[in-house]
Amino acid sequence: MLRRGGVIGGSSAGATIQGDYLVRGSPLGNEDMMAAGYERGFAFLPGTAIDQHFAQRKRFRDMTGVVAAHPQLLGIGLDETTAIVVQGHVAEVVGKNKVHFYDRTKPVADGEPDYVSVSAGQKYDLVARRVEAAP
Repeated sequence: MLRRGGVIGGSSAGATIQGDYLVRGSPLGNEDMMAAGYERGFAFLPGTAIDQHFAQRKRFRDMTGVVAAHPQLLGIGLDETTAIVVQGHVAEVVGKNKVHFYDRTKPVADGEPDYVSVSAGQKYDLVARRVEAAP
């Protein structure tokens, strides 16, 4: 579908599986962030790990653990009622809340969050790994 120019979507687990690395993939429950043998998502967004219900379920430290173990991945935490619309390598945040991007290729300052939160209407470049400046 994507190769033909179509659109895909998903919420909750349907959003998570679109990433390259499948977080919360354990068949025994959703408490384990990384489950051996259950790490492969569909990779519609290569090089990413996607989690959902993010701020509402206080999952910030969970993604910190994933990107610490796999620093090559771009962690993406989707809040409820919020999504990203990806065109090319740019993700636009839509919805009521925020999306949180974790990039371990950049240093984390002591006492600062290890992610950047992006609000509705803002865009994030998935390749350059930065918030795009407003026009």
